[in-house]
Amino acid sequence: MMTEQSNTSTARWKLAISWLILILFIAGVEYWLGWKTVLAPWATFGWAQGAIALALLILSYALRAWRMYDYFPQQLGGQWLQTWRLMLLHNALNNLLPARTGELSFPVMMKRYFGVGYAHSVSALVWFRFLDLHTILAFAIYPLLVVTPLKRVAIPLVVLWMLLPIVVYLLRNRIEVAFAGKNGKLSELAQQAMYGLPDNWGEFWRSWVMTWANWVVKLVTLAWLLGQFVPNVSWNMLLAGVVGGELTSVLPIHAPGGFGTYEAGVMAALSPVTSMQVATVGAVNVHVFVLGSSLVGALVGWLIPLKVKSA
Repeated sequence: MMTEQSNTSTARWKLAISWLILILFIAGVEYWLGWKTVLAPWATFGWAQGAIALALLILSYALRAWRMYDYFPQQLGGQWLQTWRLMLLHNALNNLLPARTGELSFPVMMKRYFGVGYAHSVSALVWFRFLDLHTILAFAIYPLLVVTPLKRVAIPLVVLWMLLPIVVYLLRNRIEVAFAGKNGKLSELAQQAMYGLPDNWGEFWRSWVMTWANWVVKLVTLAWLLGQFVPNVSWNMLLAGVVGGELTSVLPIHAPGGFGTYEAGVMAALSPVTSMQVATVGAVNVHVFVLGSSLVGALVGWLIPLKVKSA
């Protein structure tokens, strides 16, 4: 009973801090630069460029939906549009709701739309998030190390890092046994991840390749977009900037829309190569575009006819 009360209290504090971060961020930007000044670059931004960037982000969401469609062939087979609908809505909720509460929408919608049990969908989501985090960090290792004295080990470290999912899959049985029956969040997460692993090497490789395809499209698009607001910065650092923003999604405290934390991640990566004012303008506008694209995606998903499958 005490544990449940403690967890509830912790959740409330995280939610309160999340909203506080949002309020402080909005007020801080207005006081320091002014929202009118920060958003001014959009007045000269080409509509064609914006449309292409938006289409590429929507494509990345389609690749993410394809990964899920391939993972659940029996439950989702023949229902591609409904799969894409779920992914678009889940993506928007995940981006907009505070403290990562949007993640809860995935198992709920999988149960409602396709009759997939909570244990199965949550385990699959843990596996997908492992692949997502691994891929984002792979993008971060090289750009960050090549501008330091450790640049000679950048490529070997990337190669070693790329082997991690293969090692995990090879050792999946041993890992499952090692954590079996143990309590704690790490043990629970490890067990869910092992349960969510694909059944064979073909499914493993497809899920990994589709993860990379999704993130290549998304990160390259966002790096290009960031370059429109932050001039005279190398592609390495632009990529590091958007990776820094995306990595903030794993933080335990996540403001509504990710405001404040996303910008902090981008600015931290760009701080060695540009002024804080320029980095702030770039970070805010890229983040606004990401949120706007997720809302457009949610509208597209909402327009797709819903076919509810009985449990």
